Formats: sequence, structure tokens, C-alpha cells
Amino acid sequence: MIGRRTSAVVLALVLLAGAAGLPSTPASAAQPQVRVDPATAAVGDRLTVTLTGWPAGNIQLDVCGNQADRGSLDCATLAAHHRHLAGPDPVTTSITVVAPPVACPCVVRARSLDPAATGAATGAVTGDPVTGVASLGIVGLVVPAAPVDPDPGQLRITGLTVRPAGWDWPALFALPSRLLVEVDLHNDGPATAVDPRLAVLVGRPGQATLIVEPPQVPVLAAGERRAVRIAVPVDAPVYGRYAVHGQLDWAVGPGGHAGIPYAGTPVVFVAETERYPWGWAALAGVLLLILLARQVVGLVRDRRQPFLS
Repeated sequence: MIGRRTSAVVLALVLLAGAAGLPSTPASAAQPQVRVDPATAAVGDRLTVTLTGWPAGNIQLDVCGNQADRGSLDCATLAAHHRHLAGPDPVTTSITVVAPPVACPCVVRARSLDPAATGAATGAVTGDPVTGVASLGIVGLVVPAAPVDPDPGQLRITGLTVRPAGWDWPALFALPSRLLVEVDLHNDGPATAVDPRLAVLVGRPGQATLIVEPPQVPVLAAGERRAVRIAVPVDAPVYGRYAVHGQLDWAVGPGGHAGIPYAGTPVVFVAETERYPWGWAALAGVLLLILLARQVVGLVRDRRQPFLS
């Protein structure tokens, strides 16, 4: 009897150990939205701005021309309005309409100021700080149009994958492991992308602070495509979601405008993945089968014993 009770206790512990290795379903985040009222106003008027579904943190509101296509260059950042949000619930605030530096089409742009708030979703995606816009008509606005420069082109990410680096047996038991992030780059500009420099961080989503030794990125000629592979170490215990943040800075060579080098637009990406120690659950299942077999053998032996005595 003592042996069977001990086996029952061990069975319960094994089931608990196996359940501990099962993943939990991540919560889905609301889609950030921006709404202005009224949708048409004059410089100096007050606007009501409603923000819905935004992550907790600090938000900056700007009035921008040119649909904010060039980012802060098109926005009246000196007159920006700042607000702290506690979470995704709707929040209403008021701002004054100011003249943007360039002509309309105009928008009110909301932008998260916290590094933890990124547009990354589960899986491998490109990501930037969370940004949203709402259209705004400004009556009687007289400002210059946004300059139209010849497009020098830029490096673009055409593919992004993240997977285990080889047979990932250590990660199955929450031991230190490695991830392989593969970034497909395409230089679609007319000039060579020179001096590319890659910076990589890894950690939990919103807490990617561990610096990773990046690989050397070769020079990309105009029109060239190339895959860059990044081996990312993951420290134990390997459990849950991980995010890999990368930024590629580069410059355009003498083939650019008038033969003068200039800095290219940085390429930013975020890759997310989930890793769970499934090995413990598998081991728990094997031990469970062994203990069940032992119980069956014991029962059969007890039933035969009266006939043998």
C-alpha cells in the first residue's frame, strides 16, 4: 500500500511539472486610433482629440502638413502637446491648431514616446514606435509646400524570419539557446549603400536591452538583394516571448546626388517569437506512462497472489 501511495504522489507531481511547460495564450492589444473634432478648423482654434487603444505611456500630439510623410519634418513639433495615458481606454484631450511647417493635406499625429511601445505583433514583423493620424482640414492656411527631392532610394526589408538555430534541444528544457533572425534587404536606390552598421538588442517584449554582437553587413550595390543572418543568444530560463530589435544605419556612396555622400534612412525591425520548455512536458508524459505501467503490473500481481498462496 505504501508503494502505491508513493506512486500516486509522484504521478501528481509529474502532471504538475508537465502542465508548467504549457504556454499561456497572449492577450491581444487593441488597435490604436485617433479621432479629432471638429475635422475642419482654423489656426488658433481648439480641437478635441480622442485616443483609443493606445499602450500605457507618454503620447505626443502634433499638427502636421504633407500627411506627415516625412515624419517630424512636416510637423509643428515646437508646439506639440503631451499626454500620459494609463492604458487602452478612450482618453480625450484638447489641443490648439497651429500652422504646420508645410502645406496640407494636414493631419493630427499621435506618437508614443516610450521605447516599450512598439508596433510589433506576435511573429516576425517590422516595427516602429506606435503612431496614428487623423485627417484635419485647416482653413486659410498659407505655408510652403513640402519640398520634392529626387528619391535616392533606400534599403528596404523584404522578408523577416526568426527560428531556432539548428536542433534546439537546450531550449526544450529551458537551458541557454540561440535564435536565428534572417533579414532580407533590398537596395532599391540608384546608388551603393556603403558603411552599413547594425545594432541588435534582445529581451522580453518592451524590455529588449541585452546587446547582441551583430554580424558584418556587406556593401549593397544599387538593386542588390542580400540576406543577413543574426545569431541571437537567449539566456536561461528559456520560457515565454522574446523580442529582437534591430537598427541598420547606412550611407549612400558617391553615386548619389552630385556625387556627394549622404546618410540613408535607418532600417528598423522587430522580430518576436515564443519559446517554451516542451521537453519537460514530454519527459513528464514518459514518466507518467512508466508509473501507470507499474500500477498495472502491481494490480495484476496482487490478483494472482491469492491463487499462488
